Amino acid sequence: MTLSTSDALPRYKQIAYHIIDAIQTGHYLPGEKLPSENQLAAKYQVHRLTVRHAMNLLAQQGFIYRHQGKGSFVAEPNLYYAIGAKTSFSHAMLELGYLPCFKILSVKTRSATAELMEVLQIAAQVAILEIKILRTATAAMVGPKVPAFQPLCISCSYLREDQFPQLSQKIYHAQSLYGLLKQHYGVVPQRRWTRIAAEAATPEDVALLDMPPQIPVLITQGLAQTDQGDLIDYTVTRFRSDRFILEIPLHPVKPASPELSETFAYSLL
Repeated sequence: MTLSTSDALPRYKQIAYHIIDAIQTGHYLPGEKLPSENQLAAKYQVHRLTVRHAMNLLAQQGFIYRHQGKGSFVAEPNLYYAIGAKTSFSHAMLELGYLPCFKILSVKTRSATAELMEVLQIAAQVAILEIKILRTATAAMVGPKVPAFQPLCISCSYLREDQFPQLSQKIYHAQSLYGLLKQHYGVVPQRRWTRIAAEAATPEDVALLDMPPQIPVLITQGLAQTDQGDLIDYTVTRFRSDRFILEIPLHPVKPASPELSETFAYSLL
C-alpha cells in the first residue's frame, strides 16, 4: 500500500488513521495482535521508525497496547462491572453483551485459615472447599471474524464443604458457581459486603490473564449469605485493571434472565 504524497498529513499519521479505520471496521478485533513494525513498514513502504511513530500515537490514544516481547494488540473496551447484592460474573457479562465462559483451575479441600475462620465465622475443624476459576468472555461478532475468548479475572471461592455435598464433582458440569448453588442446593447467594483493593500483578496473574506485567490488578473480596443470613461463600477475585471499571450501584441491578445464563454461559474444561 502506497501512502499519499499529496496529503498534508505526515506519513505516520496516515498509517495511524489506516489502522484506526481497520479496527473500527472489524478488520482487527479487540485483543488481536497487530502486524509487526517490519511488516507494517513493508506494507506502507516506509521506514520502520515511521511505523513506530504511528504505533506510539495509537498507544497514546488508547487504540492499542504493547505487550513486551509479544507485540502490539488492539485495545479492549473497558467493561463497567456493577457490584450489587446478587452480582455474578455470568449475569454481568451477559448484561454487557458478552458471552461468558470459565475454566476450573483447581478444586480442593483444605483446612480453614485464621482469615477464613473469622470471615465465615467457622471453627478450625470445619473443612473448606476451595474452587479456583479462570473467567473469560468474548464480545459480539464484528465483521466476519469470530472473536476469541479473553481472560478477564481469576476467582477463588471458599465454601463450607459440609453445606454443599458433592459440590467438588458437580462444579465440573456447571455453567456458573452461583447458578449451581441455586439449582442443586436451593441457595441464592446475596452479598453481605464487598471490599475493593489494588495491587501489583503476580507472575500467575500475568500468565493466566495474559496481561502486561506492569498493569496492576483490581481485587474484590466478597462475602455472600443466604436469604436467612447464613454465611456461605467468601470469594476473592483478581481483575485486569486495564479492562474493568468497578461500579457500586446506588439502586439494585436487574439481573440477566436465568434462561440467558443457561443458554449462553458455559464452561471450558
